[in-house]
Amino acid sequence: MNTPAFIGFVIGIIGIAFLLYLRKNVSNTYWRCLWRSGILFFSMYVLILIVMAVKAQYLSFKLEAFDLNHNGLIDINEYTAEYRSLRDRLLKDPDRNNAFLNGALLSFVMAAIAFAIDLFTTYFQSKTDRIKI
Repeated sequence: MNTPAFIGFVIGIIGIAFLLYLRKNVSNTYWRCLWRSGILFFSMYVLILIVMAVKAQYLSFKLEAFDLNHNGLIDINEYTAEYRSLRDRLLKDPDRNNAFLNGALLSFVMAAIAFAIDLFTTYFQSKTDRIKI
């Protein structure tokens, strides 16, 4: 996990912990909608960063498989075109390098959609008269 992704991961965990701490203090139904959307945002952000870190670790393990004599270095006889393409995929991977930005944007869009749907359902549930028996 590169440094910006690690910082994003820490911010996400702190955000989840903070929102879970505030769970009991949120009593208004509309603020509860915002609270649920915040939990969704931070959870999805952390999940996206974890998936990208696992992908990078998988590529790293595949790179280590090219080290045939297990000395930690890639010798001239181990340096193949397949190794070069895999190394370039790991080092120049735009998905992994920009995961902290793209993950935040994607998480925000999903949380905003969930917030709008939650507000919509909360508003109409409060406007309908419940049948009292």
